[in-house]
Amino acid sequence: METVPPEGLRVLWTREQIADGVEAIAEELVTTYGDAPTVNLVPVMTGGLHFAAALSSALERRAPGKWLISPVFAAAYVADGDVTTPSIEFPAGFEGRVDAAAPVVVVDDLLDSGTTMAALVSLLSERSAGPVRVAVLIERDREREVFPHADFCAFHVHEDDWLVGFGMDTGRRFRGLDAVYVRDTGDEG
Repeated sequence: METVPPEGLRVLWTREQIADGVEAIAEELVTTYGDAPTVNLVPVMTGGLHFAAALSSALERRAPGKWLISPVFAAAYVADGDVTTPSIEFPAGFEGRVDAAAPVVVVDDLLDSGTTMAALVSLLSERSAGPVRVAVLIERDREREVFPHADFCAFHVHEDDWLVGFGMDTGRRFRGLDAVYVRDTGDEG
């Protein structure tokens, strides 16, 4: 059953395209970490929830039992487009849920300004002996001084439009849509 786009939104990537992108990143991660007995997956909540769930399932199908999952809470947006100083919270017991000697893969929905990701990677690097890399569903193509690029990425977007669905929200709504949408400005023409 195809999702009907909410009014004012147009599909950027369908559910099928998202699934293919997740599978491609899973394959890349399994290849990259083939020799590692354990890999820490650190989903960024709340936006990274949907991508992390889909990705961890794809990873477990390929290499069962290898992936430790321990989320963090991080954000720099207080409302649609309103950026503030990054806020990063490690849940109680975080260190006990990860293998400090194993590689770390931060999992998030979107790499935008890179400010939050740079701060998070720095904090995780202090806590881990393993390398810290970043996997995102979508990377916005733009010049970034603080965090130039994700290590693993399914899609690139060139526009500055606000994205919605598969973890991304507007007004804290629409995160659960199974495709990725952009506001339809009506300028297609």
